Amino acid sequence: MPPIIDAVLLFALSIPVVMQYRILPIDGTPYWLFGLLFLVLVLNVLLAHRSMIFVKTNALIERARDILILIVLIIVVIGTSITAMVDRYRVAPVWGVHDIILQEEAALRYLLQGRNPYKETYFGTPVESFNYGEIDNPKAINPALYHFVMPPWYLLFPFGFYVVGVKVFGFFDARMALLFCMLGLQIILWNWVKNRNLKRFAVILVALSPSVFNYFLEGRSDVFAFFWLVLSLYILSVKKPVLAAFVFGLSIMSKQTIWIMVPFYLTYMFVTYGKYKAKLWMSLSVLLATTFLLSAPFLWWDAKAFIDSVVLYLTGGTVGSYPVSGYGLSMVLYNAGVIKDIHAQYPFYLYQLIFGFPLLFILLRWLWLKPAISTLLFSYGTFLTVFWYMSRYFNNSHVGYISLVFLVAGILFMDEIHTEHL
Repeated sequence: MPPIIDAVLLFALSIPVVMQYRILPIDGTPYWLFGLLFLVLVLNVLLAHRSMIFVKTNALIERARDILILIVLIIVVIGTSITAMVDRYRVAPVWGVHDIILQEEAALRYLLQGRNPYKETYFGTPVESFNYGEIDNPKAINPALYHFVMPPWYLLFPFGFYVVGVKVFGFFDARMALLFCMLGLQIILWNWVKNRNLKRFAVILVALSPSVFNYFLEGRSDVFAFFWLVLSLYILSVKKPVLAAFVFGLSIMSKQTIWIMVPFYLTYMFVTYGKYKAKLWMSLSVLLATTFLLSAPFLWWDAKAFIDSVVLYLTGGTVGSYPVSGYGLSMVLYNAGVIKDIHAQYPFYLYQLIFGFPLLFILLRWLWLKPAISTLLFSYGTFLTVFWYMSRYFNNSHVGYISLVFLVAGILFMDEIHTEHL
């Protein structure tokens, strides 16, 4: 991949972000900072187009480009994230965030008070002030007021940020954990991808993709879950399956999205480590133990409340379930008059079985014959797309998450090809 591509991509994706969002948490962003950003972006383009200045590449130029890219990402990603958090603290709890952030923060407070966040309702918390509406009722009651949908690791991991945030900054924003995960994702990809131009392309597009960044900034949970998944796959790629299984267990307990990965992950493990029985079974035992230890306390506390919120809420199987919504088959059926009430139960599982089961067989067979991390991610992304499209909801951030899965899969695939030809 020519280096000019990642340089131009960085320029093209950075500018819309800094024009749309504030990049410093002060009154009036200094214009010199914009000037610095433009200078760095142009200089990166010039250095990438080495034939304009230099006869051949040298290590100093490459290191300089790495530093320039880092400066841009610090300004654009870290700057906008910190500014968004500080602005929210100054303005209002519901300013500029998705309701899952409001609910996560309220759930943390419930847990600190010894109350079960999966059993409690969220009336009287900032979640109630979130601007929620539905296609047939703009003043509908937010179903999130009745259920905390996220699995336990999503709830427990931010505790450290809560303690540090309150003591050091005087406030806590659950997006602190998301920013950590976004930065962690960049570090993993930088160390994982071997081709230098590809790794630059990876960190730029994963951080600034238009299908991801806006949802990340408002606090959607996709980057959080994807970080733990990618970390697990990276550890798996360096031949540490037991540790990888532990981290994969954390990712399973981060978001239901990762549950779809389980058959593909297990298939890859059996193909790769089938000859090493002790290591394979140790890995599977660690995976089961991790998911059990994280979920067992809440199941013991109130199994019905936990299952209602984490499982049945999303499938329409409990009171106050998530409504039919988004851009998938469910809305096609609603617009066609097949579904009369967006809150009613509907057997979407039939479509998922009819179309998903044959596809699952084909993808697992492909993975068995070509056991590569890129194939693992491509298979997961393909099946998730079909499964989600035929589910009760298929929302905007879900499409963005799928694009992120395919993006990383494609980068790893290109890197695998490059490595094979070395």
